Amino acid sequence: MADYETEEQQVEALKKWWADNGRAVMLGIGLGLVLIFGWRGWQGHKLSQAQDASSAYTEVMQSLEVEDGGDDFLGKVEAIRDEHSGSSYAAMASLAEARFHVEKNNLPQAESALRWAIDKGAFAEIKSIARLRLARVLNAQSKHAEALEVLDKVTSSTYASLVNEIRGDIHLDSGDAAEALAAYRRAQESGTVSGPNQNLQMKLDDLSVPESDSSDGKS
Repeated sequence: MADYETEEQQVEALKKWWADNGRAVMLGIGLGLVLIFGWRGWQGHKLSQAQDASSAYTEVMQSLEVEDGGDDFLGKVEAIRDEHSGSSYAAMASLAEARFHVEKNNLPQAESALRWAIDKGAFAEIKSIARLRLARVLNAQSKHAEALEVLDKVTSSTYASLVNEIRGDIHLDSGDAAEALAAYRRAQESGTVSGPNQNLQMKLDDLSVPESDSSDGKS
């Protein structure tokens, strides 16, 4: 307001501005308050939803332990996916469903459950785990190329060793021992600090050819 010569002119200018814009300002303040309190209410709603999803997931896992309770378990999985599709609990329930189907050798159903977890899961960690398991399920169905494509999408270095080990399994099952050996070696090189992988070492030993054997028959 430095353009106005006197204090009276400044006050009059302020009054005029308020007359012209006061309603908009008050509406803005009101909207801000609505948003603040609305956000708090939404947060409370989200917390309630999370608690409901957690309880539903507990029921899913309890039903999984019941002997001959397969229908009840699958029904509860379907319910948590319908009612809490955006939650991590629904994705974890799908991982449990996939395990259930694998144990019964229902691989197509396991594949479907894992794809749901990948498509609907909210967290990258769950998606990575689902992809690793999906690659194994696809490999078990001799869908080798598709399994390798799924593994390509697991980019976290946390799973580098496991990705390469599964990749080696796929190559071995598809008849490419050389690629399998190379993948197993990469898996060993990128191993985690959790300790040596005895199973991986056995796979490497089975495929590795001692140098003395490679020179047999040569003069």
